[in-house]
Amino acid sequence: VKLGDGTMAPMEMTYYDSACNADQAISVARKVESQTEALIGIGPTCSGAAAAMYGIFQKTVDDAADTGLQFPILTDTAIRPGLAKKSQWTFRNVPNEITMYDEMFAWLRGQYPDVKTIYGGTETDQAHSKLTFAIVIVPMAKKHGFEWVGGGIEGVTGKVREGYENVLEVSKSSNWLLADTNFSVQARAFKKSGADKMIVSSHPFTTCGMLKEMKRQRIKPTVLVGLTSSSSAETLKGCADAAEGIYIPTGFAPITTAAANVAALAEANGGAADLHSAAAWENAHIIKQVVESTGVMATPETLMADRRKVRDGLEALSTVDGLMGEISRIQDEGESVKPFVFVQAQNNEWKVVYDPR
Repeated sequence: VKLGDGTMAPMEMTYYDSACNADQAISVARKVESQTEALIGIGPTCSGAAAAMYGIFQKTVDDAADTGLQFPILTDTAIRPGLAKKSQWTFRNVPNEITMYDEMFAWLRGQYPDVKTIYGGTETDQAHSKLTFAIVIVPMAKKHGFEWVGGGIEGVTGKVREGYENVLEVSKSSNWLLADTNFSVQARAFKKSGADKMIVSSHPFTTCGMLKEMKRQRIKPTVLVGLTSSSSAETLKGCADAAEGIYIPTGFAPITTAAANVAALAEANGGAADLHSAAAWENAHIIKQVVESTGVMATPETLMADRRKVRDGLEALSTVDGLMGEISRIQDEGESVKPFVFVQAQNNEWKVVYDPR
């Protein structure tokens, strides 16, 4: 990366594990801000940890009464809607799940006009899975005419968040925990529901556990919908046969030259590109762009000024080039507006079935 004096310097990354734990994420943020010469942080991975961590940052820049952390963050994975607006130091490069599920259910309504009823379950001890299920997925399904088995759920109107407590209450018998390995009870509840469309809102490990049990019990809904984070190689590696046919919206697919090149590089190095890891790649390039455009010097003496330059540079961005196309930004919220597609698991691959770009 080119520094403000014209010299070139390598970008160095140090990894810390927040373990999807709020206290640990806060501890890492405090340590990096006060004990290192890092210019910016990328992370954390989990939405619950991010929600807690963002809360210790200075909410409004230049507020002398607010002693919160003054250190820029550009998150690549934690996807729960609305988190970045907690602080003017926090930014995210993630797609908007509300928009993604809204448009996917609209598309599914056209593809499956005879499908009427839904039923589903989620990991109740994983904030992203649980809240996206109750606050976004079920309401967006309702918005497009898909009704919870038994006449709907009280308070669920088709608007985000409305009635979400009742969603979690009604689905108690079909929910599970992140560490669960037995899903027979939940699968029986799915089977008993007889729903046309079934929703599995969880991350790859328990998604595979639930889907395998559904297959064992010969549960075959007309439509199967999953959580964004499960549109990954990990899911296909764990249960490609059981996942066959599941629909998921995602912010990454190798459908452009740039995206295909990154996917090939990741595979060649033992990894896999998905909506989360691809965002990390984009973040590295966004940071390079900001550092070079703001005159960062990267010396111990200029550390605080450099961090402020990076923060201001991120806020000033209106658009950046992403792997799937242009990414625009909502400056006053620190959020991104990213391209997305709908994929379906077919023959051990994620196939793009609709591209709303």
